[in-house]
Amino acid sequence: MTDGVGDVEPEMRERWQDVDDFHLHVVGWGDGTLPVLLLHGLGGNTVSWEPVGPLLAARLDASVTAIDLPGYGLTRLPRGSRADFATHSRVLDAVLEHLGPAVVVGNSMGGSLAIGLAARHPELVRALVLVDPAQPLGPGQHPHWAAVVRMAPCMIPPLGRVVIHTRAQVLGPQRLVDDTLATTLVDASRCASALRERLIAMATTRASFPEASGALVDSTRSLFWYLTRDFGRDLGRVHVPTLLVHGENDRLVAVAASRALATQQPGFRLEIIDNCGHTPQLECPDRFVDLVASWAPDALAAPAPAVETPG
Repeated sequence: MTDGVGDVEPEMRERWQDVDDFHLHVVGWGDGTLPVLLLHGLGGNTVSWEPVGPLLAARLDASVTAIDLPGYGLTRLPRGSRADFATHSRVLDAVLEHLGPAVVVGNSMGGSLAIGLAARHPELVRALVLVDPAQPLGPGQHPHWAAVVRMAPCMIPPLGRVVIHTRAQVLGPQRLVDDTLATTLVDASRCASALRERLIAMATTRASFPEASGALVDSTRSLFWYLTRDFGRDLGRVHVPTLLVHGENDRLVAVAASRALATQQPGFRLEIIDNCGHTPQLECPDRFVDLVASWAPDALAAPAPAVETPG
C-alpha cells in the first residue's frame, strides 16, 4: 500500500466477462496486488464508482473492479432471467472466485449483497466496506417517506413495472438522474458536471432496455425479503474486518440504523461522514477514500479468522 503522496491515478479499463448466462459489463482501475470489488446499489451501475475507483487503486496499491449487476448498467438481462437477490448473489460468487480473496465494498443494496457474500464464502472475502448499507429497521426507526413511495409498488411486480417504466418515460433520462441525485445526495451540485453527463448517458442507453423496469422491481422486492428473513442470519456469520461508512444525512437509510448495527456488531468500525447523503462515493469521494485507506492497512494485517463452512 502507498501513502497517496505522488500517486498517479490509473485510467479506467472496460471489459466484458461471461458469468453463467450473463455478459457482465466490468470496469477496473490499477493492477496492484490487492483485489477490491465494488458493488453498486439499487438503480446504480459502474459509473457510481468512477469518482473513487482510481483513488482506491492508487492509495491501496490495488486492482479495483466494479461490475454492473444483471439487469443494471450495460449488463443485459436475458429473457427468462430475473435480477433478484439470488441471481446477483450467484453471479458475485462466480466473480469473486475468479478474482480471489478480495476487499468487497458495497453501497446500499450492494452492502447487503456483500454481507451475504462474506457469510457464504468467508475464504474469498478479506474485508468488507459497507457504505450506507441496506438493512432492516431497528426499534424506534422509521422508513423515510420517499423510500416508501418509491419501493412500495415493487412489492406487487406487475404494478411496480408499470409505475417505474411510466416514471422513467415521463421524466426522461436527464430529469431521472437529477431526481435521483437530489434524493441520494445532500447537495446535488457536488456531483461533477462530467460525471452527471456520464450518468445521463447511461440512463439514456438503458431507456432502450425493455427489462430495465423489471430488473429494479425484482431487485427491490427480493432485497426486502432478504432483509426481513436472512439478513440477521448472514450478519452473524461475518467475521472479517468490516468498515461501516454512513452519510449523516442519508434520506434513504437513516444513520441511526448503522449506529445500531455497529452496536450489535462491536467488531465493525463505524465512520460517519458529516453533511453527506446515501452515496458518499459520489458526494464525498476524497473523504470516503481517506477513511478506507486509513483503515485498510491494520484491518488487512490482522490474522484471518478461522473459516467456518456455513451450515
